[in-house]
Amino acid sequence: QAVVKGSLPHPFALTLFEDTLYWTDWNTHSILACNKYTGEGLREIHSNIFSPMDIHAFSQQRQPNATNPCGIDNGGCSHLCLMSPKFCILYLEYLNFACAFQFFLHFFHFVVLGATELLLLARRTDLRRISLDTPDFTDIVLQLEDIRHAIAIDYDPVEGYIYWTDDEVRAIRRSFIDGSGSQFVVTAQIAHPDGIAVDWVARNLYWTDTGTDRIEVTRLNGTMRKILISEDLEEPRAIVLDPMVGYMYWTDWGEIPKIERAALDGSDRVVLVNTSLGWPNGLALDYDEGKIYWGDAKTDKI
Repeated sequence: QAVVKGSLPHPFALTLFEDTLYWTDWNTHSILACNKYTGEGLREIHSNIFSPMDIHAFSQQRQPNATNPCGIDNGGCSHLCLMSPKFCILYLEYLNFACAFQFFLHFFHFVVLGATELLLLARRTDLRRISLDTPDFTDIVLQLEDIRHAIAIDYDPVEGYIYWTDDEVRAIRRSFIDGSGSQFVVTAQIAHPDGIAVDWVARNLYWTDTGTDRIEVTRLNGTMRKILISEDLEEPRAIVLDPMVGYMYWTDWGEIPKIERAALDGSDRVVLVNTSLGWPNGLALDYDEGKIYWGDAKTDKI
């Protein structure tokens, strides 16, 4: 289903908040919004943005209070614990095995810094917070140094960190949402990091790399790294997670464009969409409706 079409020169990144879909556009240098169901109410909420890249809604509604077996003491693992819809896959130092955990939802306390509603925007050379609580969408530049080519951004509501990829620095970095505590998370064996996604339940970090053509995962502090998918990827871009079910989704805008899904351990990989695609870029997951949204910069549609 096409939600918006015909007026999208180059949609790049998407995010959802309640019934509103937000996206960045490279050609119009702006952030736009519309109703996620009908595409009505199309409007520009920010303009004259130099090189708008990724965008994410900062709200507890987007990352609900939930946990899974991997979120409790790392599932008893000494290394990575990765969810799949059927199993909790425990990656130990010398042995891989699957624990047949049944999946239940539990609630726990989130430590969120400033529980306000925000859009997090990655521009080429800075990161910004845009308030959704004010009619003029006030934006604040985070006081961060040496951002050269930020592409994707995500956040962890538990510890209050934001994470982003920098293609020119060839690294993944993080800081608190006020810009303090900046540090590098991944710097080695990384070529062109693109999409990024935080598993706020199991405490893992996923990213796509268009240089190595891989999808990888690590702990949120950069330890216990693992390559999940390294075959049949051409230009992997956006990646989003559903930790409550155990799936990841990503776009690939290569010669054969497609949108794929796999379990969070890389297993059960399937192609969801491979027709009527041009350059699938941004990706957003609607947990409530069970839908995925994507922007296509070649067909000018969402």
